[in-house]
Amino acid sequence: MKWWYGVGIVALLGAGFWIYKAVTVVPPGTRMEEQGREHVSPQEVAAFKYNSNPPTSGPHLPTWVKAGIYDTPQSEGELIHSLEHGYVIVSYNCNVHLSAVSRQLSVVRQVFAHEEEGSPSADLKDPTVATGSAVNESDACKALIQQLKELAQRKKLWKLIVVPRPQLDTTIALTAWTYIDKFDPPAGGFNTARIERFIDFHRDHGPEKTME
Repeated sequence: MKWWYGVGIVALLGAGFWIYKAVTVVPPGTRMEEQGREHVSPQEVAAFKYNSNPPTSGPHLPTWVKAGIYDTPQSEGELIHSLEHGYVIVSYNCNVHLSAVSRQLSVVRQVFAHEEEGSPSADLKDPTVATGSAVNESDACKALIQQLKELAQRKKLWKLIVVPRPQLDTTIALTAWTYIDKFDPPAGGFNTARIERFIDFHRDHGPEKTME
């Protein structure tokens, strides 16, 4: 019978470890104060002052956005309702980051344009010209969107929404109920691990459980 005691102790220690891990793991993203869950009219949604962009909670419409990859912006009030159901939303505005890159390249071009003959860098070429063309914002944006789509498809699109958000002040924003993570991907990068961790941790953890 003594070996049963040993098994019991090991089981208790194992359970204690997982409980400790669950309690001490820091959720990805920034925790936002909940702003309510009531159903309201579109006019009330438009007038309400949400505490984040995009919102992570608050008054919303009775209907919600279904899982999917959208090419056009969706209703704010419906997206918030989706969060209540445990959805994770990946919002993007690729023009934010790409416009900044273009401004930097514009400065570089101006510097090269004003170099005097015989100066150390006078014989150097504009880096955007050396590659044959300047940065194409449209192509770069398409590439970002394609990466987001592929990631969403790998995650099976269950309770997951990818949607453009023109009023977003960063390139990407990840939202779940009362949680948000906003960032600009590094040059040449995408932050796949960061996005997937947010999805895996927060998906289906909304205050209203639904079978979808």
